[in-house]
Amino acid sequence: MWEYLDNGSVTSVKGFQAAGLNCGLKKVKKDLALIVSTYPATAAGTFTLNKAQAAPVILCKRIIDEGKKVKAILINSGNANACTGVNGFNDAVEVQKYCADKLNIAQNEVLVSSTGVIGERLKV
Repeated sequence: MWEYLDNGSVTSVKGFQAAGLNCGLKKVKKDLALIVSTYPATAAGTFTLNKAQAAPVILCKRIIDEGKKVKAILINSGNANACTGVNGFNDAVEVQKYCADKLNIAQNEVLVSSTGVIGERLKV
């Protein structure tokens, strides 16, 4: 059964924490968010059908297609990490690994998502 919360947020759900900050991808506004679950969670995604898929799309699609449970998603705004080739994919993996290490969880329990400028590598 669903319950609607008038002033609910992602952290209204038991076991979820979230944070947002400016990491410098944008000049002023918050551009990085982290959502963490205490418990392994089932993840789902809707992904582009475009043949030119951004590195985070490829990485997250693999994890979700394998049916892995996740505990975190790191989301950045300001750089899509798209059309960046193997280097862009390696950047996404590096960010994923760093986040997993800091949270003391398995690397494949972290999803990464990016939106923003296309064609520029993510500053790692």
